[in-house]
Amino acid sequence: MGALVQKKVSITREQKYFIENYRKWGFSDQSSIIREALNRFIRELEASRRKISMAQKAQELLSDYTDDGELTTFTVLDGEDFL
Repeated sequence: MGALVQKKVSITREQKYFIENYRKWGFSDQSSIIREALNRFIRELEASRRKISMAQKAQELLSDYTDDGELTTFTVLDGEDFL
């Protein structure tokens, strides 16, 4: 973990009560529960962006895979059982 900095934020009362019960959730202090929540949220956002990017790339390549004869040679085998 890098150097820690302080940041003032505003939260709802419900969030405040949740954070105050940090021990109930297995955290060592209130800051650690916030850091964990932010880390999870960052990973979730990054995964979502990767999925969107992959879907966009797949859409861009779709015409290649439907129109290019070299790429569609084995299309008739799609869905065939090989076992």
